[in-house]
Amino acid sequence: MNSSHTVTVLCIAYNHSKWIVHSLQSVRVQDYLHVNLVVVDNGSSDNTVELIKKWTESQKSGIPIKTVFKIEQIPYCSLFNELLEEVDTDFVIDLSGDDYLLQSHISKSVRRINTYPDASFVFSDAKIVHLDGKVHGFYERNEVGVLMHKVIEGDLYEKLISRCYICSPSVMFRTCSLKAIGGYDESLTYEDFDVQLRLARKFKVLFSDHIGVSKHLHSNSLSASQYRRYQSNMLASTLKVCWKIKEMNISHSENEALKERIGFELKHALWSANFDISDGFIRLGNSIGLANFKFRIYKLWAKFRLDLSWLYAKIT
Repeated sequence: MNSSHTVTVLCIAYNHSKWIVHSLQSVRVQDYLHVNLVVVDNGSSDNTVELIKKWTESQKSGIPIKTVFKIEQIPYCSLFNELLEEVDTDFVIDLSGDDYLLQSHISKSVRRINTYPDASFVFSDAKIVHLDGKVHGFYERNEVGVLMHKVIEGDLYEKLISRCYICSPSVMFRTCSLKAIGGYDESLTYEDFDVQLRLARKFKVLFSDHIGVSKHLHSNSLSASQYRRYQSNMLASTLKVCWKIKEMNISHSENEALKERIGFELKHALWSANFDISDGFIRLGNSIGLANFKFRIYKLWAKFRLDLSWLYAKIT
């Protein structure tokens, strides 16, 4: 379909039987007319496939729906790029099978990104749902729903280096911009930190002031394994991205932001006893002149391989 301002939602599921039907239904009930849905099961071992088939068979009318079923699990970034090649719509959303879109998310995102034709993506606020049922916003709001602090947009590259500033499920990409940078980096185990930076280096980024998605945190979610004890694939990917940032940086302030990021990630690498990765962050820090007191302490910690991960597991 090539209708003006059409959005493709790529919903990728892996063992998401608890959430997948609600996730698909959240796309189906969007108040925006021009939506295509591509549902992909990435080799699930639970009954996610059966639930997807049952749900899609029940949809007699409405948005165009395509299903893809992988026999074996494929690395996420590679799978997304494979799907992206076939997307010919104006915009694309990467939706995990355990997250939900709120009803007006797509219409509000399209409306906002269309105010600036050169913007590469638009992001919004999100509702974060914890396993224990606790719910809060990604950004802080007052009792009547007004943001407590201004959310920065436009040139976001430096901000994204120093801290996690965007809730990735809320992002809607301009398809041509995403394809222009080659999609996701297939050498990484997760995509959002890297792809947001590479887009923000080249293009403007916009914020839409609405709560657009419901993101669920649980023991099997990707974010839960970010600082896994002893062997964190996500931390290894973060280190790769930080080396890439060094090559992309062009100003002193950007390198200062990278120093801040290195300190943060190195701390977690040490606490989680990912010592080989911590050595990589130390080499990167040395290469850009990081030499503050905390960094010197972290270097001693790494040298003696002091394993406090048992305590880290209790307090996080």
